[in-house]
Parts: sequence; structure tokens; C-alpha cells
Amino acid sequence: MKEIFPSLFVIGPDRPDGKTPFTYLIKRKAGNILFATKADTPARQKDIAAAGKVAHMMLGDRHHAFPHTEALAKRLGVPLSCSSIEAAVLMKKGIDIAAPLPFEPAALTPEIEIIPTPGHTRGAFSYLWTKAGRKFLFIGDTIVPVDGEWKYWVTKVNRAQMRKTMQALSKVSFDVILSNSFASTPVPWFEVDAKSRAAIFKSLDRSLAD
Repeated sequence: MKEIFPSLFVIGPDRPDGKTPFTYLIKRKAGNILFATKADTPARQKDIAAAGKVAHMMLGDRHHAFPHTEALAKRLGVPLSCSSIEAAVLMKKGIDIAAPLPFEPAALTPEIEIIPTPGHTRGAFSYLWTKAGRKFLFIGDTIVPVDGEWKYWVTKVNRAQMRKTMQALSKVSFDVILSNSFASTPVPWFEVDAKSRAAIFKSLDRSLAD
């Protein structure tokens, strides 16, 4: 694990081809938050456990869990959690989501907001963490930074919904945006100011309108 901002750690990828999603861990006195992915993080169980007890293991969407993700949650003694929409899909695949959540804005903890961000999938969540006055937006793989551009993968039928989501996110204030997709290059997180933040969503809105 590598600390990339105070109390925020990235796990992976370690493979030379980079084909492993980025997993994030927030270290908190009240219990750590693990933003899980389908990466084989059980191999990092000792490192994760050494950082402190995990209070929540959150998924962004249905693409972020494999059976070994569930196995890690059980070994850490924490339930997997995501929206009830994504949970229904994952449970049909045999992955137990022990703590599904309503698909609506909510507070996960006093410093972490849950933001519904449908488009890439119907029930995707993003998470906004406030730490020492700075805000960190964990966007999952809803949008992905690829060589200086923000990319998205969305079906034609979901395109209009994705555009609405981007318009809603353009009104969210944050200082750092973090993707967990293996396709992120050269890095999956970026610090932004108001101008660059607005430019991201203006470009995405224009692209989705075409």
C-alpha cells in the first residue's frame, strides 16, 4: 500500500501490464473504509489488516466484485456494500452483498457522502470524502482518465442518463478525483481546481450530447 494523500492509501496495481484496478483505503480512527474492486486484494490482507480495522467495504458498481472480493470481506469481518440495484445483479452471480443500500444520496459516515451516479451502470455509487477541508471524489469506473482525456463506457440506452449524471457532478465541489479502473493512464487520480473541474464536465457533456 502507498499513502498518496494524508490517511488515503492506494493498493495496486502490481502487474507489469497495469491490468489491475486501483483499490483505495481511507484510514480513520472510527474504522477504515475500503473502496473495493475485483483486484486480487486478498493477497494484501495482511497489509490491509495492519492498517487497522475495516468498518466499511464499499463497491462502486457490479464490476467491482469477484468471488475473491467477497472472500476478503469475510476474512476482514466486514460486509460488502453497494446500491440495492447493483447488489441484485451481483447476488445473481453468487456474490453475497450483505449490506445493500437504497439508491439515494446518503451519508455513509459523517465525512463520507454517497452520491448515486447512474449511467455506466444503473445503480453506480460514487463517494465524496472530506478530510481537513479537502474533498475527494471516488468516481469508480464511471469515468476514467486515459492519457489526458476522460473516457466513459456507456450503452446507447444509458447515454442520456449518463449525461444527466455528468451535469449533476459538475455542481459537486471537490479537490481530488480518483478512478479505480485498470485503464487509467498514466495515473488514476488528479488534483483539480474550479476551472479544471468545470472543464472536465463541460467536455463530457459535449461528448455525450453528440
